[in-house]
Parts: sequence; structure tokens; C-alpha cells
Amino acid sequence: MDTPAGAAAPPPLPSTTVRLLELEGLTPGEAASLTAFMYGLPTSDLRWSLHQINEMLFLQRLYQLGRFGVGTGEGSGPR
Repeated sequence: MDTPAGAAAPPPLPSTTVRLLELEGLTPGEAASLTAFMYGLPTSDLRWSLHQINEMLFLQRLYQLGRFGVGTGEGSGPR
């Protein structure tokens, strides 16, 4: 599938990034921590796993879409 003219290609999935870094010789922990950094997640004094990165990115996307955050669960959903 081609990207429309002028549109940026989507970033690679975190799992792809981790796998490529591991192929370059990083340990799974090192690859996950570097991937977290590349996706803008905090990395000081934290060790990330691929599962945790995916969960955090999912929650960030829900928040960006207005489906998660202040007021969630207070009658804001369908009845």
C-alpha cells in the first residue's frame, strides 16, 4: 500500500523496532528501553518491556482521541 503524496509514512511498530535493535546486538531490555525513548516515553530510572510500551502507547492514543481521561466513567458513555 502506498502513502498518499505529501503524507508521512507511519512510524514502525514498537515490536518491529525492538526486533531490529535486537538483531543489531542489543539485549531485549536494552532494545525495549531504547524503543520507549524513541516513542517519547520517559526512560530515566525505568526499564520497559515491549508489552508495557504497547500498553502505554494504546492509553496515550485513547487519551488523544478523548476516550480516556477526566470524567471517564461518569455518565460519559452510552447507556
